[in-house]
Amino acid sequence: MATLNSVNGTNQLRVVGRNSSNYERRFMLAKQEDAFLKDIESSVRCRTGTLLVRHPTGLTVNASGPLGFRMSATVEDGRYALYFDEWFEEFECEEIAREIFEAALRGEVRLKVDILSGRRWRWTLERLDANGNWRSEGSVGHVLWRFWGRQTSIHLRNEFPPLVLPDADGAEEQRAN
Repeated sequence: MATLNSVNGTNQLRVVGRNSSNYERRFMLAKQEDAFLKDIESSVRCRTGTLLVRHPTGLTVNASGPLGFRMSATVEDGRYALYFDEWFEEFECEEIAREIFEAALRGEVRLKVDILSGRRWRWTLERLDANGNWRSEGSVGHVLWRFWGRQTSIHLRNEFPPLVLPDADGAEEQRAN
């Protein structure tokens, strides 16, 4: 049961009864999820050429070009999910999910797409390490009933440069990382 109390001229909604802790937990979780999406959205807006679509439980960014990939971040009930083309992974830690999404915006993450007989069937997330080498982090694939045919791979990588705005003197000043 919810009651509306007036304290010092302000109205405060208070949930009483046995469901109050559940309500408070859901309210705090919703605030945390919204903050996560706002942080991601802010990172996207600091990049040139991004097309962002926001929906109630997440957001989607279109690929940077024909050799890029669509990116989505969703959050629900404290679970953070990233979707890069057909690759996906769920995270319990919002910092890790945010860091991977932002690395993909910067071009520090790419997808290796394996193709068999002209059909895409496996997506592997690769991250750029400090030495400039690509390291595999995880794969997602379709079950194949045909295992013969020509095998090839392509790499998809987004390239969204930082947004650059002129400063007061008319010279360019870098705004984002």
